[in-house]
Amino acid sequence: MKKLFNKVAVITGASRGIGRAISLLFSENGCNLILISRDDEKALREVEDECKKFNITTLALSGDISDKNFCKLAAIRSVEKFEHIDILINSAGVIARSSFDNMEYADWEGVIDINLNGTMQVIKEFLPYLDHSEQYNKKIVTITSQMAYLPHPGANPSYEVSKSGLVALSRHLAFKNAKKNININCIAPGSINTDMPKSMPEEIRERLRRSIPMQRLGEPIEVAKLALFLSSDDSDYITGTTCHINGGSLMI
Repeated sequence: MKKLFNKVAVITGASRGIGRAISLLFSENGCNLILISRDDEKALREVEDECKKFNITTLALSGDISDKNFCKLAAIRSVEKFEHIDILINSAGVIARSSFDNMEYADWEGVIDINLNGTMQVIKEFLPYLDHSEQYNKKIVTITSQMAYLPHPGANPSYEVSKSGLVALSRHLAFKNAKKNININCIAPGSINTDMPKSMPEEIRERLRRSIPMQRLGEPIEVAKLALFLSSDDSDYITGTTCHINGGSLMI
């Protein structure tokens, strides 16, 4: 059974990592896709080609979600092609490496502009196109982070603040739109086996693995499966919450 058959989903950050895994799983489940990515147009086209193997319709848009004009144009082009939107997945995000003591303002601004302001702008532009269905619930799922709940002493504060802000924004919008059949939730992944941990030295990577109660990093597909659940009819009575997927890291 294809859980999202003939629905239409917007996925930001679609070209790699968690966004890529969500794109592929949604296409496998019959969902037509608007794929949005900022940096790597070649990778975006490769993901689009993989998704098309499942006989779904796609629209790939390369642009920066911190650009208001791009967000507005992306929404217009999406509705022109598909006429309606059922699901919005906010997976785009960046991280800075500097600690608070040596952080430049540009480090702060760059992360906040994409992770928080950019996601807000995407939701603001697409939300009106979700608000017109009484047949079934529409869904917004935002990828936040375990760091919104469990700060890391060596982490960049702009990342933690941006991800915490996404939780508050989602909760606010979930309350405001609860009567409109729009479910709005967050997913807070812990350590997931994406490009960042793969680039770590083996010693640091092993230390990270041992710090997790389940003794392993999560895989992008595991986050994608949770996003699929929160985007399907199975989650119609869930809104305004954050689902944690971290191998038990918040227990310690």
